[in-house]
Amino acid sequence: MKKKTVLMCGSELGVRGGIVSVIKNYLACQDWGRYQIKFIPTHTEKSKPVEAAFFALGYARVLFTLLVRKPDLAHVHAAEGGSFYRKAILVRTFRKFGVKTVMHHHAAEFDAFYEGLSEKRRAFVNRTFELADVNLALGARRAEAIKALAPGARVEVLYNAVPTYEENPYNPQAKNILFLGRLGERKGTYDLLEALKRVDGQMNPEVQVYLCGDGEVEQVRQRVEQLGLGHRVAHIGWVDGAQKAEFLRQTAVNVLPSYNEGLPMSILETMAHGIPCVSTAVASIPEVVRDGETGFLLQPGQTEELGERLLRLLGDDELRAQFSQRAWQLIREQFSLQSHMERLKELYDSLC
Repeated sequence: MKKKTVLMCGSELGVRGGIVSVIKNYLACQDWGRYQIKFIPTHTEKSKPVEAAFFALGYARVLFTLLVRKPDLAHVHAAEGGSFYRKAILVRTFRKFGVKTVMHHHAAEFDAFYEGLSEKRRAFVNRTFELADVNLALGARRAEAIKALAPGARVEVLYNAVPTYEENPYNPQAKNILFLGRLGERKGTYDLLEALKRVDGQMNPEVQVYLCGDGEVEQVRQRVEQLGLGHRVAHIGWVDGAQKAEFLRQTAVNVLPSYNEGLPMSILETMAHGIPCVSTAVASIPEVVRDGETGFLLQPGQTEELGERLLRLLGDDELRAQFSQRAWQLIREQFSLQSHMERLKELYDSLC
């Protein structure tokens, strides 16, 4: 049977972040059933002129594909700001060509983006939701927010997902703390450093902190030095491959005290490794990190409480083991890549 083609658009694969992680998982999937993916990148992370030129080239490729061999479906990955507008253009283009479109929303700061728009631009955004044949939200909260803005839109929840493991790979002898995400204020990196400063004297001298990500690397290094945490912070900067795997093996607790999020891949990935998480009750995070069951939740900016939660988990082997088992089991049962793919294929079927 001839396979149906899904034209997928998003950031090029060299861009770091959760959206590209999702796209890479899709491209690596070997079991698409009656579908096949054709990927055309429409965004790169460079200067504005380069980004504009890259989109123009990507859009030309999309038009060529539509004219020469029209796909059966389109699947576009969108965030806020320029990303949303680029995908809004694609949604309208696909609609003109009669191609059903899935708009996959990954935005971490969509609310702030929307609040800053004029009434006319808000209407444009709302209409874009309604023009997409399916809007995919990363959690129930975001789905409700989209429906509130665009009651005529079809919205479905599709949680992010990660590869899972037959057995819990957590290392109960691990002592370290991991921060995995873009370094900066939005992800709460500086709040974490303030929390570490508060509890540094009460923490086991052997505990090391890995700050793994791109972003404000030099600013974070300066802040670590100012706070006198050079003995505690063992790594600052992006990691991948074998180094990342080793850090995960040596991690006792994952921490992500973000102010704005979608559904962070870093939380899913670490919980799949059985690593308990301390995070903030924003966006879809409470749908995964369940306070007192798989980790701890607090409000953004609560540095004193953040330090206390880290100390409690690091100091209680039994509690960490309980959280670890529940976290690993939750991801395996509800956030596995296999179940995610089956759900996505069902959504594709509903459009075809």
